[in-house]
Amino acid sequence: MTHTINRNLYNELLTKTATKIIETEAEYEKVLTEIEQLLFNQNRTIEEDTLYDLLVMLVEKYETENHSLDVATPNQILQHLMEARSINDSDLLNIFGSQEILKKIKEGSCAINANQAEALADYFHVSPSLFL
Repeated sequence: MTHTINRNLYNELLTKTATKIIETEAEYEKVLTEIEQLLFNQNRTIEEDTLYDLLVMLVEKYETENHSLDVATPNQILQHLMEARSINDSDLLNIFGSQEILKKIKEGSCAINANQAEALADYFHVSPSLFL
């Protein structure tokens, strides 16, 4: 269902918030504060809902361009899973065959092979592609 917004009220909100493309970290922080205020407003108007949606889109655009996440490497994923599940190196020796191989994989100096990736996937109940 499409709601009709009051253009005058919406324009006032746009003017008040000086809504524009976010270009700096200071502007980003300011918009986050505005979003938070709107989010916790129990009696938001249709115009405020529309402004909220616009601000969220602007923040997403800024974050995509400026706060991109680095892709985790297979050895980082393995280390994270081990830490998150309190798994010791000795718990994975049957997959890697030796402490030395596991150490090299965790350091990133040795890659996880397809058989190891399958075994890790079964062990952690995840996709083997995480380790390749």
